[in-house]
Amino acid sequence: MLRSAARFVIVLLPFLLITSCSNTKESTVPDMPTFVPPGMIQDPLASVKVGTSVLHNQELGAVANYHFDVVLDYAGHRAQVSQLVEVINPGPDVWTEIVFFLPRDLQTPRFTLSTVRLQEQVETNAMQLHLTSDGFLALRLPEDLNPNESRLVSITYGLEAAQVSLDTRRPMGDVGYGDDVLQFVNWYPRLVPYHPGRGWERWVPTDVGPPLLAEVADFQMKVRAPEGVMVASGGPIERRSNEWQFHMPNARTIAFSASPSYEVLTRTEAGVTIYVFYLREYAFEADDVLAAAAQALVLFNDQFGHYPYRSLVIAQDAYLSSVASGGLLLHTGRGFDDYSGQPDTLLMSLLPLTMAQLWWGEVVGYHPLSEPWLGASLAMYSEYLYVERYQSDMRDWYWRDRVEYWQPAGALNRTAYDLRTTEELLKNTYRLGAKFLHDLRNSIGEVAFRKLTRDLFRNSTFKFVSGVQFFDTLRMYSDEYPQIIIDRFFDEMIAMPTLSPPLTPRPPPGPPATPTPVQRVHVVKHGETLIGISVQYEVPLQMIIDRNHISDRTMIQVGRELVIPYP
Repeated sequence: MLRSAARFVIVLLPFLLITSCSNTKESTVPDMPTFVPPGMIQDPLASVKVGTSVLHNQELGAVANYHFDVVLDYAGHRAQVSQLVEVINPGPDVWTEIVFFLPRDLQTPRFTLSTVRLQEQVETNAMQLHLTSDGFLALRLPEDLNPNESRLVSITYGLEAAQVSLDTRRPMGDVGYGDDVLQFVNWYPRLVPYHPGRGWERWVPTDVGPPLLAEVADFQMKVRAPEGVMVASGGPIERRSNEWQFHMPNARTIAFSASPSYEVLTRTEAGVTIYVFYLREYAFEADDVLAAAAQALVLFNDQFGHYPYRSLVIAQDAYLSSVASGGLLLHTGRGFDDYSGQPDTLLMSLLPLTMAQLWWGEVVGYHPLSEPWLGASLAMYSEYLYVERYQSDMRDWYWRDRVEYWQPAGALNRTAYDLRTTEELLKNTYRLGAKFLHDLRNSIGEVAFRKLTRDLFRNSTFKFVSGVQFFDTLRMYSDEYPQIIIDRFFDEMIAMPTLSPPLTPRPPPGPPATPTPVQRVHVVKHGETLIGISVQYEVPLQMIIDRNHISDRTMIQVGRELVIPYP
């Protein structure tokens, strides 16, 4: 939980524009190109006027522009952060509050929240703050925020990293440090998605994931590091002495790492500059990572759609995991350390998998709590597509050692709440997802499968994709709907080919002694109450609440599908 000394201060502050740096760059660092998606004219230093904004995506429930000023204490494994967020209401609702989520590391004593300021308000003591035990920070506005208006929220805080090893797995170590690397992943208060007519999305925290649930936003970040410390992040613009500038438009997250031992390799492929930040004793490994990243970029551009940014940064991290963030791939430190030059190693196998998450997860969003199978399937199968294209003699190895070795089981469409651990997500959902997509591709053909993935990517770029959209798109490219394959992996029968398959989660598998009855689903009707439904099915009320993860039992939406458990 937050330190008891944490305090909230509401004051008037002028908007401080992050100013440009000079064109002077250190000779040891390659030129950092301006980072702009194709077809998009951006001035990263343009001022922001409260109440007006050019919306990146008219379908967004909220639009945000993040500005970070980070002072990095590398030796102390700590950062002091000034975070300014312009939040724009695209309509049609009128807002009375703005809600942020504090990730796991911001719910520990290593996080010290100093101030929360709502700017441009006449009465500085009018805003109310509500911090929930599950990490949501609600700012109740003194004046309603009308459509096409904005507010500026300033948050200052300190965050200390935890020590990690090369065997540490996510989510532990996301804000962590090793012998030579300091890394910040899921490190800032994040605006939660907004749903018109429903409000700000809140969810029950889970250790499975961790969830990436955010709409696209514009990120500008300045990191001031000690002399000699190099900083890696998505969207590099330039460096002046010990000050590093980054700009990531239309991204869901931003992360960074730093090290005094980083060196850099670069290569331009398909119009994208690829950077590899590596510890100097791993030059051989970095060469192979750079070559493989260029191959994966070409493949995924063709299979899914063009990577929409001008740079892609890969940085050696301090733990076992690899993680994708906006324009950045923090790549397994353990993989670098263990690399033997062979393609069947952690360093090489995780590269295409995690790179694919830049397409499926960052550019195209999905709901990692209710439908983790979407991102997991596409990422894991992307690794096979890479093996098939560039290492065709290793296809049997992939299915034997990367998939079947883990003995994946259960239904593919389980939620994050139905999975007990992140390890179960990796062993089952990822592996089952790869098998499902492989069977699907063999059924509809490679050409149709490529059209399917490209259509999904094109129609969902900078948006969210759902399971319903996946299956609706599949119908467009399958002469005969592959119902048998779907039934093999999903735990709900799809009776009508014109209807989208219901993706109702199933509970975690238990002992096989007693067969589980067919799952019951109740559609809430007008005038019904939870207690009335519990009486109707003779099921304890709390069982329905727990099974459907209902956070507010006094509010139940008409039309919602409730899974009715058996007592």
